[in-house]
Amino acid sequence: MSRYVYSGPLSAVALEGGREAVLIPGGEVELPAENAWVREMIAQKRLTPVVNAVARPPEELKPAPRAENKPKPEAPAEKEKK
Repeated sequence: MSRYVYSGPLSAVALEGGREAVLIPGGEVELPAENAWVREMIAQKRLTPVVNAVARPPEELKPAPRAENKPKPEAPAEKEKK
């Protein structure tokens, strides 16, 4: 099995031997390098071999940055009362 980065629409694939995978744009997926469909996807540049084997979630699945806790500005009416 080899790791690839997928570029294409959100999809799923069922390969021979019962192997299934969900393909997320920009996500990494582990697939058999010897499979004909995988080789075709590499040729079409839909799958790119991962240089290092450290898995990274696609950007859309990363947690959103936290908002800073800034004090809320006072309403104009509250400023006049002081």
